[in-house]
Amino acid sequence: MTRPGFRKGRPGGGRAPAGDGFLSSSLFSQAQILHLMKNEFARARRHGIPMGIVLLQVDRLAQLADLHGASLRLSVKEAVARLVRDKTRGSDLLGTTNEDRYLLVMPHTDLGQARIVADRLHQVFQEAHVTVDGTALSLSVSVGLTACDDQGTLFFDSLLAQAETALEYASQRGGSQVASFGETQLRESGDHDSSPLGDDDFAYLDDGDDDKPEPTGEGRDG
Repeated sequence: MTRPGFRKGRPGGGRAPAGDGFLSSSLFSQAQILHLMKNEFARARRHGIPMGIVLLQVDRLAQLADLHGASLRLSVKEAVARLVRDKTRGSDLLGTTNEDRYLLVMPHTDLGQARIVADRLHQVFQEAHVTVDGTALSLSVSVGLTACDDQGTLFFDSLLAQAETALEYASQRGGSQVASFGETQLRESGDHDSSPLGDDDFAYLDDGDDDKPEPTGEGRDG
């Protein structure tokens, strides 16, 4: 059985050989990934199946690019594509939402499963290096995640906004961390007032139970 979050192979079967042009064939442009996300979101709502998304941003990339040149961004893009490809399924979709952010769309993935993938990617990037002009640079990432595992989210752009809120929350608190949309709502509510969260907020809360088993089943194993 494949562990949740790991891809068995590329769409169509089998892994692609090295140098297969992954950036052009599987790292989608902003327009492409948003179109694909919209389609997956509509399918998830129509059939009542969960969908998770992860928004990832390499920390301090603008400053690093100023120091090491524009070629650093291409090296980072190649590293992101390779690392995410190795740690996700063939059915998961990866694209750029701007020059420095990457959106991972995961069909048949609830919030708990999305968190497993997000934590795994965060850990992988802590161990990753990018070499530019012979200099090895360490990478770290901030990660925001959310999921629609009920019928509470009506629009796909609302789901994307939730992931952006979570990513900004992680980035503004020093980076190199993972945050879910529900966690940002809970902490901000505790910081500013004691008013209860609404039903939509509770729909995205991660219960933080580290002892629960990793999700299995057709969704993340497919």
